[in-house]
Amino acid sequence: MLHRFFILAAASLLIAASEPPKQVPVPEAKPQQETPEKATSPEKNEKAPEQVSPPPENTVPKPQEKPQTPEPQDASPSESNTPEEKKSEDGKPEADKAEQGKPGDAKPTEEKPTEEKKADEPAPEPVMQENQEELKACLSQLKELGAEFREIEPIKGEEDGCGIASPLEVSAVLPGIKLEPKGTMRCEAALALSRWTKDVVIPTAKIAMPDRQVTAFGNASTYICRNRNSAATGKMSEHAKGNAVDIATMTFDKGEPLVMKPRTEDGTMEGAFQRTITTAACLFFRTVLSPGSDATHQDHLHLDVLERKGGYLYCR
Repeated sequence: MLHRFFILAAASLLIAASEPPKQVPVPEAKPQQETPEKATSPEKNEKAPEQVSPPPENTVPKPQEKPQTPEPQDASPSESNTPEEKKSEDGKPEADKAEQGKPGDAKPTEEKPTEEKKADEPAPEPVMQENQEELKACLSQLKELGAEFREIEPIKGEEDGCGIASPLEVSAVLPGIKLEPKGTMRCEAALALSRWTKDVVIPTAKIAMPDRQVTAFGNASTYICRNRNSAATGKMSEHAKGNAVDIATMTFDKGEPLVMKPRTEDGTMEGAFQRTITTAACLFFRTVLSPGSDATHQDHLHLDVLERKGGYLYCR
């Protein structure tokens, strides 16, 4: 009996030992724990590509290449631009040579400069038309001063910009003071000449040379159709519009005539007389070029009534 009992006890023990394997599914919860671990594994896998991924490593040199291509600091000077342009041209030699090799391209380049030259040339000015009311007032004042003149036919110059709409031929600036030879000019210029003679020349001559009286002005030039300083090109002279008078000499009733020449260092009464009347001339004319003021005004006194902006005067 005992033997059977031990056999049953051993069998029960064997059965008890065999039951745990039946409970093997109990650790089936471990695959459930492994699933969260597998869920976490993608996080590790996501980190891994960030560390090992080649694209960011490839993108790093790209921003380095971009600043090298524009090179803003080197491209700013003109010298750096010229070689870059040359390289670009060398990169397309066939297209550039094909365009440059066209024989017809040389013709427009030759024609363009001619058009530009025409555009650079000053446009011709029309003949100045007189305001009739102002002209009547000017003629009336000129007669009151005793100037001798006559109205002549309008002058149309040989070139555009030359001419006088209402010219006067002046033979005497004031009574007893002739203009030799007669001069053709606008009334405004003639009136300025008469006023300057009456208010400056005569009184100054009485102080500097009390025993002598002015009798004539030597007319070097009045109306003439030409450019300034007789240049081949450039603006028209005020002489071409009847606005200017050039005086070469002043004749007196006694002694030698006063020749207009540079007298800045002339300490005689004649020198003082000439400097005084030329300086005061800018009170009546808008341009005064005294003898010696420049290379083209060495032997005469230039006077004109050119109107400038703002009433600007040019006196030398």
